[in-house]
Amino acid sequence: MRTRFIKRVLCWAIFAFVAISGIARAYGADQPESARLTSVCTPDVLSSVASSVAGGIVVKKVQNGPQLPGGVKLTAAKGKVQAYCQVTGSYVTNPKTGKTANFIATFPEKWNEKYLQLGCSGVCGYLLMNDPATPPIIITAQGYPGQLMEKGYAIFGNDLGHIVDSPASQSSEWMKSPDGSLDEDALTDYLYRADRVMADVGKAFTRAFYDRESGSRAEIGKSYFMGCSQGGREALVAATHFPEQFDGIIAGSPASDLGGLIWSSTARGLLAQQPGVAKLTPGQVAMLKDRIVSRCDELDGVKDGLIQNPAACEFHPTRDVPICQDGNAGDTCLTTVQAEIVSTFLSGVTDEAGRELQPGYAVGEPGEGWVNPIPASVPLEEPQRFVIGKAFDGKWLSKTQVGGPGKIDSLHIVLNAAAYRKYAEIMREGTVEPTDFAKTLKWKGKLLWYHNLSDEALTPYMSVNRYKKVAQLNGGYAKVQKNIRLFGLPGTNHCGMSGNAPTNFDAIGTLENWVENGSAPDAISARQNDPAISNVIMGKIDWSKSPVRTMPLCKFPEMANYKGNGDIKDGANWECRGTDTRMLKVGVSGREAGVIE
Repeated sequence: MRTRFIKRVLCWAIFAFVAISGIARAYGADQPESARLTSVCTPDVLSSVASSVAGGIVVKKVQNGPQLPGGVKLTAAKGKVQAYCQVTGSYVTNPKTGKTANFIATFPEKWNEKYLQLGCSGVCGYLLMNDPATPPIIITAQGYPGQLMEKGYAIFGNDLGHIVDSPASQSSEWMKSPDGSLDEDALTDYLYRADRVMADVGKAFTRAFYDRESGSRAEIGKSYFMGCSQGGREALVAATHFPEQFDGIIAGSPASDLGGLIWSSTARGLLAQQPGVAKLTPGQVAMLKDRIVSRCDELDGVKDGLIQNPAACEFHPTRDVPICQDGNAGDTCLTTVQAEIVSTFLSGVTDEAGRELQPGYAVGEPGEGWVNPIPASVPLEEPQRFVIGKAFDGKWLSKTQVGGPGKIDSLHIVLNAAAYRKYAEIMREGTVEPTDFAKTLKWKGKLLWYHNLSDEALTPYMSVNRYKKVAQLNGGYAKVQKNIRLFGLPGTNHCGMSGNAPTNFDAIGTLENWVENGSAPDAISARQNDPAISNVIMGKIDWSKSPVRTMPLCKFPEMANYKGNGDIKDGANWECRGTDTRMLKVGVSGREAGVIE
């Protein structure tokens, strides 16, 4: 009798809770959803909401993001994109010092009860690539403009705890304290803390916002993180350092932990503005492309101008580039120094003992780095110096060398091992080593990882080498693929901004299907739109038009296989085969670039 009485009481308690919740939600629904959103989307109300959440959130206009009056803006529904409320402000990342980071939040009218955190780009410091209301969002998130709001995500992004003057800035001044030393508080935010703290603060703010908007308790069903480039690095840090905060993560063309500094601050500086150097002409670029394609195109069995595995190519950066006689530059040859530029970009980076530290770029579409090296005043043979605060005391960081110890015999960058170790030590909290994935592999979530295989900004071999090592350390690809899958996008440039192949795919939809429905992606359908970078950034792509080409992206180490019939530009005529391992093949190009075999 007592047991029956207790069950009856519990039933009535549950009924009462459901009824009260329903009344509360119905009470909030006395007004149309748009009216409810309008009533809460004001600086005063959102400041009140923010004050109820731990984290020191301040709602305000920020200088490095969209200029919202009072830090709040309501945008009406347009087409398939529902109405949404955007908020900017700051939150505390280090209570001991009062350190803050700026954020942008987007709350849709019809919330899907999911939280999405977006990474940024470059050195960060600006709220643009993590603003889902801007056209460049397809660089960060793939998909199409407005997709994330259309799906109903509550979306957060931050500036990694520092401010730069423009989204294109590459300044590192924010790393320095007033006395010139390293600002460790700012660096820690950049490496991981701004994202780690936001995972808690953003979710709490989301729940508080929809509590107020609906008049009933709001709960988050699923949480995701996604980003490309710098945002890809952030995604891998989240996946290895605090994966428990998310159910799924997308890491696109992730920045190397150390490689960005190497290439931007040393390689291009070493190779520019020397006697006889001129940027490559369009004719020279076309000549290089023709030579590379003629050697590498048909390795996948199809002559279509697309190199699916650039590492398998038999193209040597010194041997196979014609040198102009008597130093007279022309469209059919390169000057000696121009050839050295190409060689250095395609060759791996070593230390003085020949140990490979950083892979070179992939052969394929000649990138902007080859065509227009950043000007510098250092002679080629003089070591480049670099200082972060006073960390290196002006010691040389890199120089160039032909051959030497190790496997790379072409002209390549050699790093000062001691300086490299010091830099690695400083950056360790925000770096991702293959051994760091142990926590990821025990995680119940999923990591969708991709890299553009003609990436001219961040070599794809950073991802390929890292993924290979993860598989080697953890029982092979089949075991790793249970919750970590890598996809290569052949013929496409950094974060899918351009290229001669399908560059765009439904990243968030693919991840949702994997996490929420258990459907692991073996192949992902990709489409090629207008390849002009300006059209991507300015949002000028006409998404109603049919794509130029479609093709499946296969999970590594597979590559797409042409079935033998039909239009090669139609993805329906290609397939991914589970037994295929052709992406593991490494030729001269891969060896010189430092690809792991």
